[in-house]
Amino acid sequence: MKLDAICGRLLMVAAFFFLPEAFFAQVPDTLKGDKKNSPGKKAETEEVAGYLEQLVVTGTRTKRTLKDVPVITRLITADEIKKESPRSIADLLETELPGIEFTRTEGVSNSITFQGLGANYLLILIDGERMAGETQRSNPDFNRIDIDNVERIEIVKGAMSTLYGSGAVAGVINIITKGASKPFQAGLEGMYSGEGEQRAGVNIGSKLKGGFSSYTAATANFKQNYFFENTEIEGYRNVSVTQKLGYASAGKFKMDARGTFYAHERYNAGMVGELMHDIYYDWNLLLKGEYEINPKNKVEVSYNFDNYSKYAKYFKLDEKDMTYRDVIHNPKIFFSTGAIRKNNLIAGVEFLREGLQSYQFADSTRSVSQVAAFIQDDYALNNKLSLQAGVRLDYNDRYKGVYVTPKISVMYKLDAWNFRAGYAAGFRAPTLKELYTTWDHQGMFELIGNPDLKPEKSHNFQVSAEYAKGRVNASVSGFYNHIYDKISTVWNVAQDTSFYSNVDNARIYGADVNIRVQVLKCFAVKGGYAYVNDRQLVDGFNTSATRPHSATVRFEYNFDAWRCPVTLGLNGRWLSGVSTWSQVDNNTYEETRYEGYSIWKINAVGRLPRGIRVNAGVNNLFNYKPSVVTYNAGITRGITFFAGLSVSLDEIFCKK
Repeated sequence: MKLDAICGRLLMVAAFFFLPEAFFAQVPDTLKGDKKNSPGKKAETEEVAGYLEQLVVTGTRTKRTLKDVPVITRLITADEIKKESPRSIADLLETELPGIEFTRTEGVSNSITFQGLGANYLLILIDGERMAGETQRSNPDFNRIDIDNVERIEIVKGAMSTLYGSGAVAGVINIITKGASKPFQAGLEGMYSGEGEQRAGVNIGSKLKGGFSSYTAATANFKQNYFFENTEIEGYRNVSVTQKLGYASAGKFKMDARGTFYAHERYNAGMVGELMHDIYYDWNLLLKGEYEINPKNKVEVSYNFDNYSKYAKYFKLDEKDMTYRDVIHNPKIFFSTGAIRKNNLIAGVEFLREGLQSYQFADSTRSVSQVAAFIQDDYALNNKLSLQAGVRLDYNDRYKGVYVTPKISVMYKLDAWNFRAGYAAGFRAPTLKELYTTWDHQGMFELIGNPDLKPEKSHNFQVSAEYAKGRVNASVSGFYNHIYDKISTVWNVAQDTSFYSNVDNARIYGADVNIRVQVLKCFAVKGGYAYVNDRQLVDGFNTSATRPHSATVRFEYNFDAWRCPVTLGLNGRWLSGVSTWSQVDNNTYEETRYEGYSIWKINAVGRLPRGIRVNAGVNNLFNYKPSVVTYNAGITRGITFFAGLSVSLDEIFCKK
């Protein structure tokens, strides 16, 4: 009997074991009696309605409910994160979002693509602020993000340069971290995976009546390197510590401070790993102040400092050599007002300075500064029709020009339907690496930057329809993105030097469908499908490795076992195959085929009395293994088991 058939039968047996109590205790409430007054019916309706009433900030920089945001925003809630027990931020996003893909070939970073575009086009924010540092392939260091310290995640697809500036061409992912919510709270977390991965964390916080609050969180992670198909998959160990302090007066003034320290050791593969390891550090400081002039007018000031560095640690010499440091200073001031009838207006000014020191530069340090101003207005013509319009001006001291990025969108409500459509311009300034790199790779080839690069410009169009009624919330959307002056690398005739250049235009279009259904009070289904058509032609060959089709699904069953709430979840993720061409010499291109695959995970989360939560499950349920280990093949060595435990100490020791 095949392994997938065995696992399927085991799943049926497990469901049958728990079925009697869950079915007879919960399902009849949804079926018997007057349906209009049925408690089950009410709970199912409130489940979906409550999701749409939650507040988000990323799409407008002001608090709006999900159903009232003029651009479709995807929200991953704290409850969803707890139920899914993700191992990392990458694991969570892949489980929740079709169209996003992480490839894992290195211990420090995961390369990411989103709607056909790479990390340079997707802006990752923590509490609304930029992250310094790019690791391999211009990706941020996702290991910096402590999954146990994430409160919720907001995802906005499409160009958001009007609000966020350079880099927000494909969209924005805003990761909001936890804070103090009680007079006293404390917790412990732990996780172990059969892939040799371990995580342990602790948090303690306090929110006092006088307006003061404090929250401290610390996490340590370890993953052992291993061999798969004669390829060494790198491991790592890291630690992160976050301290938050806050003060809120009686409705007028609020101030927050956050400091984070992060250290990461990468277990380099091969012979290099026997001589040295890469060490990464990050120091981050965020200060925010908010003053409410009156109930309709507010001013917010913030300053974000981030210092990300990389060292080579040599074992025999017992010393460290700094090879990379990226530092950003980012002060901002915003003003928002609702004093104008039927309007909600926000305006702001921000300054961003980045300094980069790299072994790939002829000069050890390069820097760039830019200043920007933006304004955006939401205007409600009536209860059904609303408009949003905005514009941003960016000045960068390297390309000596002012770039204008406008946007406009419209939303129309009709009974249970929300229709949205919009246009947004986008731009991406060349990175310091693209401008100034002068790197000789061990005599094999050179990579040369170009100080005369022009910023990339783009036009993004989106249209969507969303339906929300009763137990169903569904949406379908389409997008078209045209990027001009796309920055790529071009090889010389001798194939020994690669130059950054504005050579390509890219046209990317696609669509996605998302749905969540509360089938019964105890059973829910959610899923999504994404299609992306990304053609990046060079000499008539498509060099894009974006998979055109992807889908995610989650089946969730909630029940009581021995008077303890339990959530049983089955997650599936499918990606189609793709063929891509790469240049091997001046006139020859070679095709590479990446196979399609699917990954399934089953997990159970039980909430025991006194704040104890346990979870366990199986990753890669049907034992998928790639036939060839390559950069874009979905690296996994097969089926693995994981288990975790979290304890709320305040619920154990504090009387209610």
